[in-house]
Amino acid sequence: MMGLMNFLMNLKPKRRNHNVVPVIHTFGDSHANFGWGNDIKKHNINSSLCYSFGKKKLQRIDIRKFNVKNNDTIIFCLGEIDCRCHIHKHITGDKTYQTIIEEIIANYIEAIQINIQVSNVKFKNVCIYNVPPPVNRYNTFENQEYPFLGTDEERKQYILYFNRILQQKCKEHNFIFFDIYNHYVNEEGFLNKELSDGNVHIKNGLYIQKFIDDNLYGWLWRYVHNCWW
Repeated sequence: MMGLMNFLMNLKPKRRNHNVVPVIHTFGDSHANFGWGNDIKKHNINSSLCYSFGKKKLQRIDIRKFNVKNNDTIIFCLGEIDCRCHIHKHITGDKTYQTIIEEIIANYIEAIQINIQVSNVKFKNVCIYNVPPPVNRYNTFENQEYPFLGTDEERKQYILYFNRILQQKCKEHNFIFFDIYNHYVNEEGFLNKELSDGNVHIKNGLYIQKFIDDNLYGWLWRYVHNCWW
């Protein structure tokens, strides 16, 4: 162990070699920015909908534009805006929220697969981030451009079902479901204000980093990554 530590202490070149030190990239809406550490390459594609990415695919997100390399990890972070602002208004007598969500996610998975295929990159991990917990309307500022549609309980059901299908699809396609949901809920099942930015985002990234350490890379990656920057 001491030999390894001595070796690592000497890893301080002036320029980073991307082929040696893998990078974690997030792609998506604003949740691709919030809660992630400084060593994560965050790519916020404006206020992206999971629906829009699924429909427009490479026209919406094309990971080739972001210098992804072999052995990198990519994490897609989409769906929260869909669940908060859109799904409710598309429910009809013939179309349930379950049907709407299943269609969105089917297209989402296809868009991810196309990105992987055209990139010609061998990724270490391909991950899909869970939709974070919903907020309570009564104690959260509501941007009228992105309104809360449906009751708090209805929006919670949309998110829980969205994450359930995401988890199933990740298992089917050998992706990693980046699931930290239960660490960020309060006793009523909504976003814990103490761990949030006071609005809809996770701010305290403690459990995000723990998931990375336990399931993706770990402390050694973080040490070497910091040395090579």
